[in-house]
Amino acid sequence: MTEPKRISIILASYGDPRIVGAIRSIRSFDDTGIVKIVLIDGGSSPEIQQLIKASLREDDIFVSERDRGIFDALNKGLEACDTEFIGWLGSDDVFTGNIKASEVATELSSHDLLVANTVLVQDISAVPRGNVVRMTHALPARCGGVPLGLHNPHYSTFGSASLLRSERFRLDLRGADIDYFLRIFKKKPRVQTTNVVATVQGAGGFSTQSWSRMLRINTELIGVYSRHANWLVGPLAVAIKVSYKLLVTGYYRIHRIPVSRVLS
Repeated sequence: MTEPKRISIILASYGDPRIVGAIRSIRSFDDTGIVKIVLIDGGSSPEIQQLIKASLREDDIFVSERDRGIFDALNKGLEACDTEFIGWLGSDDVFTGNIKASEVATELSSHDLLVANTVLVQDISAVPRGNVVRMTHALPARCGGVPLGLHNPHYSTFGSASLLRSERFRLDLRGADIDYFLRIFKKKPRVQTTNVVATVQGAGGFSTQSWSRMLRINTELIGVYSRHANWLVGPLAVAIKVSYKLLVTGYYRIHRIPVSRVLS
């Protein structure tokens, strides 16, 4: 009997007890026991490490050591993966359970990437209460929108290990996740998308902590997009990306849609 193909979910964490909630959501995602957690910890306190270890299983991978930031940790996670498929999750994010590991494995048997929708919320600890802040849609990933800034696939993206392990995150870029996926999509993978919300993610992050930081990272992203196309595409892609975020955020601010509705 052929063994089922397995999925590694890479988690990068440092000093964040919310990682336990992320791990718990992976367990609910794993409906057939094919998921292996690859958790790369940046050297958290013994208390946090003990919380993590208590939540992991024997076949999961746990590495705790100082690193050079989240992208270094993600690279270590890619190196450690030994399964056929790979996915990602942030330490303060959760899988919704609306799509299961067995469904992901089925789609990836005939595609290189599977991209689902992501919902962003203000306070992830309040889920399923509260309202949607923004939704990132998967469809542009199949329609050539990634090089134009229409989608930043990350925590609702699953793919073949051979594809995702063929590149690494650059450590000298704040937008290294976008640069990484631009290189992945340049390989012209077979992409499948679903309208299902796979992940709930906390709004905000490094790039939105201040106006000056937003300006710096968007200036850098112009160069990132330009390097993968030409100098005209860079400013256009960033303009589209920022405009999309503003429009979608404005829409959900006006309509105040409960998170529970999009998760049902």
